[in-house]
Amino acid sequence: MKTMIAIPCMDTLPLGFVQSLLYAEKGENVTVQFKANSLIYDSRNLLSLMAIEDGFDRVMWIDSDMMFTHSAIKMLHDDMDQYKCDMVTGLYFKRTGMSLPVIYEELEIPTEENGKPVRNIHEYMNYPPDSMFPVRGCGFGFVMTSTKLLKEVWDKYGPAFTPYPWAGEDISFCHRVNQLGHVIWCDSRITCGHIGTWVFTEDTYKAMRGDTNGEQ
Repeated sequence: MKTMIAIPCMDTLPLGFVQSLLYAEKGENVTVQFKANSLIYDSRNLLSLMAIEDGFDRVMWIDSDMMFTHSAIKMLHDDMDQYKCDMVTGLYFKRTGMSLPVIYEELEIPTEENGKPVRNIHEYMNYPPDSMFPVRGCGFGFVMTSTKLLKEVWDKYGPAFTPYPWAGEDISFCHRVNQLGHVIWCDSRITCGHIGTWVFTEDTYKAMRGDTNGEQ
């Protein structure tokens, strides 16, 4: 198994991310590839092409503002092996507003009502805890894909991460995956911190919802 850890980034990296990456259980035959100072979708397109051309089996996508446990990457590998899937994400939360989960239970192109566009992308608010479950989309802060899936998206649609006018590069990729009939999975046992003015976690999300008992 040959794995690329793909990291779009700027010139400097947060300490929490660097520590997470250093101490992570990465497995064998792993290459860490940074792509700095490019538009995010260009970085992801270039990294995915590198993975395809250099014969990697899987790509572990990690944003440079994430914190994760030492076993998180291995857990995603294990999920892909067990479920025979091509894409699985960990669970993390937005750094702004209500700190919503960056997983989606609905992801469709916008519709129109009364002459106005209606957004059909909705966060998965009541996700099952400590579970492996399907989602319609996710961010690319901490997600593993097979290189086979990347190539399939490239072959069908061209540049895999080029954004649609109605979505960012990560959601656009997920929409293409859905159109191809593949299932995207989330493992909510794998919770990551999102580095901002403080580290945003699942506890942040629960607090924003007023969930003091920790129930979903």
